[in-house]
Amino acid sequence: MYARLNYVGMKPELMEELKPFWRARVEEFSRVEKGYFLLEEGNRAWTLSVVLFESKSAMDANTHNTLGGVAQQAARFRTTEPDLHPREVLAHVPGHAGKTGYARVAEVEFNPKDVDEASAIWPSSIDAYQAEAGFRHAYFCGDRGTGRVASISFWASKADAEANEASGAFVAAMAPHKALMTAKPKITHWDVVVVVG
Repeated sequence: MYARLNYVGMKPELMEELKPFWRARVEEFSRVEKGYFLLEEGNRAWTLSVVLFESKSAMDANTHNTLGGVAQQAARFRTTEPDLHPREVLAHVPGHAGKTGYARVAEVEFNPKDVDEASAIWPSSIDAYQAEAGFRHAYFCGDRGTGRVASISFWASKADAEANEASGAFVAAMAPHKALMTAKPKITHWDVVVVVG
């Protein structure tokens, strides 16, 4: 599976119109596994689209043949150009079924030679989240060439993600990777406003 992360500044006053537009476009994409449209907490104009494709070829075909047209159609909503980050889904941990309302993204940098080791460690670290009812699932999306990785966990609510952090589970999950990191992780929090798939 492959993930395309797309950061874009949007006009908050058009958000209610943008949500159905985003849903309709992503539902039209071929060979999509799942899609999430996120609004950054504390910055209602900054968005992140996480679209998961069944393969690299499906993601690349969409990026080259479809995304440009969608970006043109969405120009009136945007305040910035799209900032695309294609990533391989190196690991996935499923959780509990139910509504997904919140996400935490930890952007991490590793030496490229250490990405495979980090992705092998990651599932066992995240498995502890299974004991938390609000945990939905998590993806470890990386670029082996650059060593840049996004660990994205999805939760039922903000309260569930905050409970995970307050319990120490999040810090414990990050701990096995610290020796491999080349920079301090950047942690952001997001409201999930649209889910496709």
